[in-house]
This record gives sequence, structure tokens and C-alpha cells, in this order.
Amino acid sequence: MNANSFTKIMSLKSNKELEIILKEKNDYNQEAIQAVVWEMEVRNLIQKTDDLYKDTFKESDAIQTVEKAIDHNEHLSREMVLPHLYSKRAIQGFTLFFSTIFGVLLLMQNLKEMNKPVARNQVLFFGIAYTTISAILLNYLPKMFFVTLLFNMIGYAILSEFFWNKNLGNKLAYQKKEIWKPLMISFAVMLLLLLLQFLPQILGV
Repeated sequence: MNANSFTKIMSLKSNKELEIILKEKNDYNQEAIQAVVWEMEVRNLIQKTDDLYKDTFKESDAIQTVEKAIDHNEHLSREMVLPHLYSKRAIQGFTLFFSTIFGVLLLMQNLKEMNKPVARNQVLFFGIAYTTISAILLNYLPKMFFVTLLFNMIGYAILSEFFWNKNLGNKLAYQKKEIWKPLMISFAVMLLLLLLQFLPQILGV
């Protein structure tokens, strides 16, 4: 049986809802439309075809059915199928301002949303390895902000240009996810680390 990340969502929709999405195919991403086509083929609403955008229905009045259904289902939109992901810009900001491991965590959330467990584990392994290697090298390099920023920039480039493009694609359509929650958590973590670093001085040890 054919399947992708939208198959489960489309299997829960009514025949009319599927017809609406196929009719308005230009408003949805390609993977979502493919899932609709597969589901409609399973239900014998359309004939099996290799054409991704085949919209010739078996019933002669199917187009009229679709048009009537659209009038009663205006709430259906792109937001119904497009995933909520942290943007590349958000990952860039967290990586440069905090560190690479923070960008890693955001990208891992995206991969979890897109149901890519193998890629998610690869990103986690990279994050741990890169952070460890960076920490070791920084001990032998000049204590300069520019040096730390350079390591973070390299980390972001790998996350964005390799892991994102390889696993999510450079032209993926998605809704931008709010960053306030991870931002507050990141600030809290950084504050805790600073507190632990200066705790001996505060206590006079």
C-alpha cells in the first residue's frame, strides 16, 4: 500500500473533503495531494493512474459534487495539511546566539513532526559529537567571541545545508512554528549554566 506522511490524515477525511482538496490542488503541497490521490483510489472514487493530479472521477456528476461541497467547506485551507515547523531562520538564531546544540534540538523537533526518526537520531548524534569536539578545540584556541561564533556558524551551515536539505528538502512548504517556548527554555538553561559557573565566587569559595 502506498503511503507518506499525510496518508493517515487523509484516511480520516470524508469523500467530499478529499474531493475539495484535489479540486484545490494548487493550495496544497505535492505530498499531500499524492496522499489524497492514493486514498481516493482505495475508495474507488477515481481510477488508478500514475498522474499525480488526475482528477477524472468515475461519477459523471462528481465535479458538481465538488463545487457544492466547496460552498459548505470553506474552512478547509492549506493550514489543514501543512506541517508546523521551526524555520531555518529560527534554527539559525538559536545556533548563533546560544550554541549549535540548541539549533540541533529545533531541527530534531521538525524531523519528529515529519516522522523521520532515523534522520532525527543522526542529527542528535551530530549535535553531541560537534558540541564535544568544539568544546575541546575551544580550550586550545584564543578565548574570543569571534572564535565561538565561527564554530556556531559552521554548525548552522551543516544543520541547514546538509541535514535540512537532505531530509526536509529546500522547497518544503510549511507553517512557521512559534519560537517563544524554546526561547524561554533556552534563556533559562543559559541562566542556570551561568549561575553554576559563578556559584563558587558568589558563595566565596
